Amino acid sequence: MATSELTQFLSNLCSSITNFATWEATKNLANSAFTTSLIGSLAGAFAGAVAAQQIAERGKHREELLREIRNTNAAIAIAFGICNSLLALKKQHVKDLKTRFDAQKAAALKFQQKRKNGEIQDDAQFVFQTDLQTLQAHSLPTDTLRAIVFERLSLVGRTLNLVITLAQTAQSLDDSVEKRNALIERYKTEFANDNRNLPPLYFGFPYGEGHVNLDYPGTVEAIYNQTNDGIFFSDLLCKDLHEHGQHLADEFKKKFKKEAPRVNKIDFGTAAELMPDEKDYTDWTRAFVKKV
Repeated sequence: MATSELTQFLSNLCSSITNFATWEATKNLANSAFTTSLIGSLAGAFAGAVAAQQIAERGKHREELLREIRNTNAAIAIAFGICNSLLALKKQHVKDLKTRFDAQKAAALKFQQKRKNGEIQDDAQFVFQTDLQTLQAHSLPTDTLRAIVFERLSLVGRTLNLVITLAQTAQSLDDSVEKRNALIERYKTEFANDNRNLPPLYFGFPYGEGHVNLDYPGTVEAIYNQTNDGIFFSDLLCKDLHEHGQHLADEFKKKFKKEAPRVNKIDFGTAAELMPDEKDYTDWTRAFVKKV
């Protein structure tokens, strides 16, 4: 055997012996009590970390549900307050304002017709009691409501549109009230001593060379309609928010096997005669399908 061949043989033999020794040492180490204990400890630590994370996530979800239920109740309370304020406004002022105005306008039209038919003299004047009582604009908390609903509740669809529409309605109502108040102050000044020329402006009848001014009758109609709109939208918002809160409460009970905080439910049954007809809002409810 050549020297080079002998050298290569001895090298391979040493390598085999070394590899065998290393394998045996590794196998013995793996089977040792120390390694078994170490691996068990690492596995236990990993399982403990996973369990701790799951507990933390469960606790976080629980707090999130409770927080959203509380925020939902807060939103319901604000929507209820808005609706209740508008119901009071309608009961105390707006309903009578519209009823009296419509009755007086009908009487004025009848008077004009009789004068046209010659049943009364041409120079006869229609006598009526003007309603020059100003109304107070309501600063409804729509901004606070919007902040809670948009920033603290997981809502989409119709409920969000209700909040936006309600805020717009409240602003329009304030504008109409302020416009009527300004008209009243003007009438008090211009017709303080002689109100014979007031009926055309007050009722929106033609005067002069075919002029028509619908400012006052328009504001009365707007105030009445916008009050009804605000009542309808805030009432519907209370219902949508309650349904959302109840959904959260059901999820809480199912996941944590405990009763959730009670979700407020509003009932305006005692004010049924003041509630607007739902049929007047069919187009709106069809356009904005509720999504919870």
